[in-house]
Amino acid sequence: MLAWMLIFELAAGAAEVEYAPAVSPTPAAFPAVLGDIACRLPFDTDAKDADLVTYAHEGNHFLCRGKAGFHGLYIGNGIRVFVPTPPLLTAEVFAAIPAEDRGSIYETYRQQGATEYWSIQPLMLLDEWCAYTSGSITRGELKLGNRQESDRYCAEMATYVWHLWRMSQALPHYDSRDLTEFCRWNEERCKLRIPGWRTMFTREFR
Repeated sequence: MLAWMLIFELAAGAAEVEYAPAVSPTPAAFPAVLGDIACRLPFDTDAKDADLVTYAHEGNHFLCRGKAGFHGLYIGNGIRVFVPTPPLLTAEVFAAIPAEDRGSIYETYRQQGATEYWSIQPLMLLDEWCAYTSGSITRGELKLGNRQESDRYCAEMATYVWHLWRMSQALPHYDSRDLTEFCRWNEERCKLRIPGWRTMFTREFR
């Protein structure tokens, strides 16, 4: 239901939608989010991992796509949404994040943001937020007592996205409506599915 709500909200903007069909059977023991991701990847996908939280995270990445001017984000139920890419360098976003908002994964992703592909693809931060969201929800569906860091990293990545979103609003020739709607939608998904989300992420998208 949430996925279709996002499509409706994006209908007036520039975002495009694409369908990712199921291509392989899903193990019966897989929880819902991981099962939805796994069935849309080849059975021998390199995203497969014995740790199912990691599998959900990496699998979500494998279902995302980049194309000129857009970044395609997998949001579940076979739906991939293409959000317009703001004309920002990823390094600019990381440089704008104050020390109090950086968290434990900042340096890892700051270095990743300097690599060739990432450097001009700031929406890879949104790609990572979606991947962490899928991993965290999968952890909850599996009722795991460990892997709590996945929830924390999800919140930290959301904070980086918040700074990206704020910077995009100041760009004179970038229409940030689709990015705004996507951020609001994924924030709502996190609030609904990840325990304690309200206490980890306090900013509101306006």
